[in-house]
Amino acid sequence: MKLMLYSLTQIRKKIAELIKLLSDHNSAFKLVVVGIATTGEELTAGHPSVERCLKEVSLQRMCDEDLKKIVLNGMQSLSLRPDDDVVNKIVDISAGFPHFTHLISLKCGEAALINKNKHITKDVLKSALDEAVKDSEGALQRMLESTLRVLNTPQEYKLLLLTASYCNTPEFRSAELRDKLKSRFNVEVDSKSLSRRLTKLTQGDEITILYKPARGCFQFTDPRMPSFLKMALNSDDNEI
Repeated sequence: MKLMLYSLTQIRKKIAELIKLLSDHNSAFKLVVVGIATTGEELTAGHPSVERCLKEVSLQRMCDEDLKKIVLNGMQSLSLRPDDDVVNKIVDISAGFPHFTHLISLKCGEAALINKNKHITKDVLKSALDEAVKDSEGALQRMLESTLRVLNTPQEYKLLLLTASYCNTPEFRSAELRDKLKSRFNVEVDSKSLSRRLTKLTQGDEITILYKPARGCFQFTDPRMPSFLKMALNSDDNEI
């Protein structure tokens, strides 16, 4: 039996072909395609003849209060006592994605139970984030690693990416990032150098960590990346 390996784009195209085939034969069979994307078109590789067969249901990110309930209810079930700062940090890192809330909370709970300590402090959270990164989706890890591997000054780009992860809107401009670098890390970068570095993060033969949705604007290719960066680069975050 020969094992066939497909790229993500090829998989999306094959899903689109299957949907088209079922539609052409008036099949009563329905597919539920679940994924992280802005539109259903992105999940089917933009196959034009498939769009009329789709019904899109967009799920919004969870609010902070609901994420906080996930943390507190889970901790309470194990009689764990998380500091308020820890809970707020988990919610902040999650950025509306409950997957990260569950993952980080799980690692906090494991660390507490192993050390026989019911109190979840910032130190526990820090070690839990390291473990959460190891169990994170491989695609996010590979994207960050492949990006940093080809850069001459990876440490500078780490700080740049970490700062970008704290932008409150999906799209951000270099001026906003420059202000955040100054206010959050007291680092000053001239606008031309910053724009040049951001543009470099959008260039490459493979899927890049950033892309330009419009002139002068930048956005993470994967909306989960800011959460992953906050975990993976937590040693650079002076708030932990």
